[in-house]
Amino acid sequence: MEETKPLTKMSLLKSLLSPSTLPHLLLLAVLSVAFFVLARVDAETWAAYGFIGFSIAYVCLAPVSKHERFGRILRYRKDTDSDSTDASGHRLRILILPVVTGTILMAVIYFLFGENGIFSQIGSFLPASLGGLFVLWAFAQGRFFGLATMRAITVPVGGQSSTNGYSPVPSLVMTSTLVVVLTFAVTEGIRFFIGGSSFTVWPYLFSFAVYGLCIYVTWGQRRRASMHSATHTVARKWFWATQLFITWHVLSIYRSIDNTFSEPVMFIEELFLMIVTVFLAIWALTSKGEGSKSTLFTEENALFWGVAFGYAYAGSVAMITSVMNDVKYVLIGGHILVVATVMWSQRTMLESKIERVNSDRGIAESVEHVEINNASNEVKLQADGIQTDESDSVSEEPVADEQSIGDPVDWNQQDESLGDSTTWDDEIELLD
Repeated sequence: MEETKPLTKMSLLKSLLSPSTLPHLLLLAVLSVAFFVLARVDAETWAAYGFIGFSIAYVCLAPVSKHERFGRILRYRKDTDSDSTDASGHRLRILILPVVTGTILMAVIYFLFGENGIFSQIGSFLPASLGGLFVLWAFAQGRFFGLATMRAITVPVGGQSSTNGYSPVPSLVMTSTLVVVLTFAVTEGIRFFIGGSSFTVWPYLFSFAVYGLCIYVTWGQRRRASMHSATHTVARKWFWATQLFITWHVLSIYRSIDNTFSEPVMFIEELFLMIVTVFLAIWALTSKGEGSKSTLFTEENALFWGVAFGYAYAGSVAMITSVMNDVKYVLIGGHILVVATVMWSQRTMLESKIERVNSDRGIAESVEHVEINNASNEVKLQADGIQTDESDSVSEEPVADEQSIGDPVDWNQQDESLGDSTTWDDEIELLD
């Protein structure tokens, strides 16, 4: 049996963009637009049925897509003998099963939650419930981003401890520079393309105010991480990534408040955030770390899990834009929740990372201490005249003149008595 390769970010990205499953992504885009139009023409209930039905359909197809029989139905395999027309038809054939499954589920949801359904009272809340998932996606976006960036940073091997801690000034200066550059690029770039607005210092003040709040909230963790060079390096790089992500969302909030938030920019930004969120969510569920394995979420079915999450995310955005009169405030709330989630992750995730690194370093130091003690004991034994097994095997040499215990003995030889070489007088004088 061939061993399944561990899933990494690059292999996951290749799986999501594979040409053999590309029609599923195109179907996601087409149906999302169609259901969004339904929601805008006061058919929110049917749009909710569609988003939920197709999301559940891909949730059901994702686990079985790993099997060979379903894999042939859900994936396109290029045939060299077929022309381009036949190839297009073969590509569309892989959509038959998900379209049929999604349509059946839509009908089941209608009969259960429709006007005449068993759960008709619950069905009236489906659009609002689907829209409420936007809050869940905002929290998941911040949490998954923190996990992905933390796991992407390699902990330095070795390092040195510092009694007073390493200086935080270089890290703060570098992070401040990155915040200024990002604020300038986003603010001035949008101002250049949309035109009609003058330069203002408020975006910079807004982003630096939140940056200062992040420093205040995480100062204890920063100080603890600075006590060793390894954790100090990890914290410095991770704060760069998370602070840039926070600044991006802060600028989105400012644009919404300042009424410079145009609908095309809004939809492009939300589309990009959906892609990032879906990718990070799949990777976090598929593998708890680089190189780890999962039986339910694998590289083979990652695309189908992603499409299922995509329908749920698009449905939540569509329901919010149709139910709420002004979607701007809902999106502002979503960005605020993302910022708060990442700020909370800066405390909790860095704290757990420091604990884990210190624990691993303590185990390594204990092993080194044991090895040093073994080496010192060996030297002491040799100094006391007690040779080790290795030295005994080297120093043993045969002695030629020494008779060993096993030498042959002549048992017929007459032993020499004590008085054989003594001359005795013939007369013996007796004394009184």
